[in-house]
Amino acid sequence: MKMRERGSLALRKTILIYCEGETERIYFEQMKILKRSKMVSVKIKNVKRSALKLAQHAYRDSSYQPFDEVWVVFDKDDLTEKQLEEVNDFCERHEILIAYTNEAFELWLLLHFEQIDVTQVYPRALLNEKMGDYLNVARYFRNKGNAEVIAPIALRHEIAMKNCSEMMALRNSDSRDNPYCNLHEMIRNVF
Repeated sequence: MKMRERGSLALRKTILIYCEGETERIYFEQMKILKRSKMVSVKIKNVKRSALKLAQHAYRDSSYQPFDEVWVVFDKDDLTEKQLEEVNDFCERHEILIAYTNEAFELWLLLHFEQIDVTQVYPRALLNEKMGDYLNVARYFRNKGNAEVIAPIALRHEIAMKNCSEMMALRNSDSRDNPYCNLHEMIRNVF
């Protein structure tokens, strides 16, 4: 853990997270509450921009304030492999860390309830349907910005960490093809 020090006084690690949706913001705010630490300060911003614009915004915005780590969290959506590489290159150049899901953040949320078959593709419609079933919410996609629906999911984050680690270990390639998620690494590092 990177730690700033002043004399013998250890300072808090500061982390800034930029996400592209309200669902992510609600989830990370809940994680912040659940994993409250005196040694880590986490600030979360919902910027509502797609991957590259989110990363560019994070770079410009965070350059005004010193943070130990800056993260961007985004979905694959309709990004091509070339566009993903562009985002990755930009973030590497500017020391911005990436948490990424393919197909959508709902893959991470689904891992809170079940293991993922790495031989199956999980399109957004399937993810929304499964989340609606687990949460007993009709039309999940219309309720995914509702804190009462999303926040309680974070209570199951240990299950998601285990399921995500196992899913990533079973993948036979380094590709980021669907299903892909590295949020377990971010959660472990940040919270």
